[in-house]
Amino acid sequence: MEFIELTEDLIKSVEQKSAGQPYPYLVKNLKEAGVDNYVVKVGNHKTTYTSINSEKLIIPGDIPEIECAETFELENVKAAVKRTQDGITDYVTFLRELGAAGIHSYVADLSGMKVIYQGPNSEYEYEEVIPEV
Repeated sequence: MEFIELTEDLIKSVEQKSAGQPYPYLVKNLKEAGVDNYVVKVGNHKTTYTSINSEKLIIPGDIPEIECAETFELENVKAAVKRTQDGITDYVTFLRELGAAGIHSYVADLSGMKVIYQGPNSEYEYEEVIPEV
């Protein structure tokens, strides 16, 4: 297995390469760079990337803190996901809407091609399939 070194520069270059394209292209480019999954903490936007070699890279949040509700509202989560998929909201607005709907973190499982939105505890989550491109 090839060793993949995760760096902020690598992630930034993948994000730049994927700019202006739908989310599945970001996923494709992250997978090509050796990323297996990443976890985003909605409240502080801290993102932890894990490579296919299980190496971790933590990137601190770069937006103001978002308060996450303790009440999980599934329909509002689905609506927030749909709005961002349709290009109606930007990423920061998407995170605010997720927080207001009770999402505290989400996991992008790139090998499993799904995003799991997690509420205040493990009882509350919503899973969305990432389409292949």
